Amino acid sequence: EGDPTIEQIISGMPLRFNPDAAGDLDAVIQFILSGEDGGEYFATIRERKCTLSSGRHPSPTLTFKMSAATYIDMVMGRETGQAAFFKRKLTYKGPISLVVRMHKFFTR
Repeated sequence: EGDPTIEQIISGMPLRFNPDAAGDLDAVIQFILSGEDGGEYFATIRERKCTLSSGRHPSPTLTFKMSAATYIDMVMGRETGQAAFFKRKLTYKGPISLVVRMHKFFTR
Protein backbone atom coordinates (compact mmCIF):
# COMPACT_ATOMS: atom_id res chain seq x y z
CA GLU A 1 0.00 0.00 0.00
CA GLY A 2 1.41 3.36 -1.02
CA ASP A 3 1.49 6.62 0.88
CA PRO A 4 -1.59 8.79 1.21
CA THR A 5 -1.85 11.74 -1.16
CA ILE A 6 -1.44 15.33 0.05
CA GLU A 7 -5.18 15.74 -0.49
CA GLN A 8 -5.93 12.77 1.80
CA ILE A 9 -3.48 13.96 4.47
CA ILE A 10 -4.78 17.54 4.47
CA SER A 11 -8.45 16.51 4.46
CA GLY A 12 -7.74 14.12 7.34
CA MET A 13 -6.14 16.77 9.57
CA PRO A 14 -9.35 17.78 11.40
CA LEU A 15 -9.95 14.08 12.20
CA ARG A 16 -6.45 13.72 13.69
CA PHE A 17 -6.67 17.01 15.58
CA ASN A 18 -6.13 16.82 19.36
CA PRO A 19 -8.09 19.67 20.99
CA ASP A 20 -6.61 18.96 24.44
CA ALA A 21 -3.09 19.61 23.14
CA ALA A 22 -4.15 22.83 21.43
CA GLY A 23 -6.07 24.14 24.43
CA ASP A 24 -7.11 27.76 23.90
CA LEU A 25 -4.80 28.28 20.91
CA ASP A 26 -6.09 30.66 18.26
CA ALA A 27 -3.84 30.37 15.20
CA VAL A 28 -3.69 29.98 11.44
CA ILE A 29 -1.07 27.57 10.12
CA GLN A 30 -0.23 27.94 6.45
CA PHE A 31 1.28 25.08 4.42
CA ILE A 32 2.98 25.90 1.13
CA LEU A 33 3.87 22.59 -0.51
CA SER A 34 5.94 22.57 -3.67
CA GLY A 35 6.58 19.95 -6.32
CA GLU A 36 4.37 17.24 -7.71
CA ASP A 37 1.12 16.87 -5.77
CA GLY A 38 1.86 20.14 -3.91
CA GLY A 39 -0.55 22.92 -3.07
CA GLU A 40 -1.37 25.65 -0.60
CA TYR A 41 -3.57 25.05 2.43
CA PHE A 42 -4.14 26.58 5.81
CA ALA A 43 -5.44 25.14 9.05
CA THR A 44 -7.38 27.42 11.39
CA ILE A 45 -7.20 26.30 15.01
CA ARG A 46 -9.73 28.12 17.15
CA GLU A 47 -12.07 27.21 20.02
CA ARG A 48 -10.64 23.66 20.18
CA LYS A 49 -11.50 22.96 16.53
CA CYS A 50 -9.41 22.65 13.38
CA THR A 51 -10.79 23.66 10.01
CA LEU A 52 -9.00 23.45 6.70
CA SER A 53 -9.08 25.70 3.69
CA SER A 54 -7.18 25.72 0.43
CA GLY A 55 -5.21 28.72 -0.77
CA ARG A 56 -3.25 31.38 1.12
CA HIS A 57 -4.36 33.14 4.26
CA PRO A 58 -3.60 36.90 4.27
CA SER A 59 -1.91 36.85 7.70
CA PRO A 60 -1.10 33.37 9.01
CA THR A 61 0.35 32.92 12.50
CA LEU A 62 2.81 30.35 11.19
CA THR A 63 3.88 29.39 7.65
CA PHE A 64 5.61 26.16 6.66
CA LYS A 65 7.25 25.76 3.26
CA MET A 66 8.46 22.37 2.04
CA SER A 67 8.02 19.93 -0.79
CA ALA A 68 4.95 17.72 -0.84
CA ALA A 69 7.30 14.70 -0.58
CA THR A 70 8.91 16.06 2.62
CA TYR A 71 5.49 16.69 4.13
CA ILE A 72 4.40 13.11 3.38
CA ASP A 73 7.64 11.79 4.92
CA MET A 74 6.94 13.81 8.07
CA VAL A 75 3.32 12.66 8.34
CA MET A 76 4.39 9.04 7.80
CA GLY A 77 7.05 9.34 10.50
CA ARG A 78 10.03 8.86 8.19
CA GLU A 79 11.34 12.36 8.84
CA THR A 80 10.97 14.65 11.85
CA GLY A 81 10.27 18.34 11.39
CA GLN A 82 13.54 19.08 13.18
CA ALA A 83 15.55 16.85 10.83
CA ALA A 84 13.83 18.34 7.76
CA PHE A 85 14.59 21.84 9.04
CA PHE A 86 18.29 21.10 9.59
CA LYS A 87 18.54 19.51 6.14
CA ARG A 88 16.97 22.70 4.73
CA LYS A 89 14.01 20.72 3.38
CA LEU A 90 11.64 22.76 5.53
CA THR A 91 11.46 26.46 6.29
CA TYR A 92 9.04 28.26 8.54
CA LYS A 93 8.08 31.80 9.45
CA GLY A 94 6.43 32.44 12.80
CA PRO A 95 6.90 31.78 16.52
CA ILE A 96 9.26 28.91 17.40
CA SER A 97 7.08 28.24 20.47
CA LEU A 98 4.26 27.22 18.14
CA VAL A 99 6.54 25.23 15.83
CA VAL A 100 7.74 22.99 18.67
CA ARG A 101 4.15 22.28 19.78
CA MET A 102 2.79 21.50 16.30
CA HIS A 103 3.38 17.74 16.39
CA LYS A 104 1.26 17.47 19.55
CA PHE A 105 -1.81 18.95 17.84
CA PHE A 106 -2.22 16.09 15.40
CA THR A 107 -2.14 12.36 16.08
CA ARG A 108 -0.77 10.00 13.46
